[in-house]
Order: sequence, then structure tokens, then C-alpha cells
Amino acid sequence: MEIVGKKSQGLSVTTLAEDKTVIVSFNDRSLNFYITDSLKESLKTTISQKIDEGYQHFVLNLEQVKIIDSCGVGLIIVANNVTAAKNARLYLCNIKPFIVKIFEIMRIAKHLSIYETENDALNAIKKG
Repeated sequence: MEIVGKKSQGLSVTTLAEDKTVIVSFNDRSLNFYITDSLKESLKTTISQKIDEGYQHFVLNLEQVKIIDSCGVGLIIVANNVTAAKNARLYLCNIKPFIVKIFEIMRIAKHLSIYETENDALNAIKKG
């Protein structure tokens, strides 16, 4: 059974060469079962390609995300694992408070670098 109208809006990718940083923004309102499968491969490919190009810092901007389920959380974990395995760093920003609470309940918040805004994450990268 195919769910009509549940395709992902994809990712927006911005590179900051001087800081070796990639900003990845989710264009979807939901990170759920219906769209994370296609997003997972796109996100993994984007991160791997940018690491191969010399980028070391990845900021995931979740500003558009209003809803997340366990599959969406798994997507964040995949991004964290891919960056960690390749000696890169992942930063999360613009996360709705209830999503942060989900991360805390699942006990993964302590494994993630969470910042209130994109500028806060970029400043943390510049400070080292």
C-alpha cells in the first residue's frame, strides 16, 4: 500500500567552506515513518560526500520539524553515528522543546550537541 501525499520535501544543504561546516535543514514538517526511509539515504549520502570533500562539522537545523516519531529519532541517531564514525561532529539546532524532551526521555540527549539557534551552533564550531 502506498501512502499518497507522504513524500519527503527533502533536505536543504548549505556549505560554509571557511569553517568546514555543512548546514542541513529538513524541509518537512514531520519526521515520521512515512518519510524517514527516503530521507535516511539522502542524509547519509550527503554527510558522507561532504566528509569526503573535507567538511568536519554538520549542523542539523530542525526549525521546520513540528512532529517526530521513533523513526525520526532514528534518523537523528543515524546522522550522529555516521558523523562520529568518520571523525566529524554533529550539532542540532532549532529544536522544539517537546522534541528535546523526547530526546531526554529516550536518554539520547546527552549524546547529542543541542543548540537553541543555528547561530549558537555556528559559534560553538568557531570556538572549537
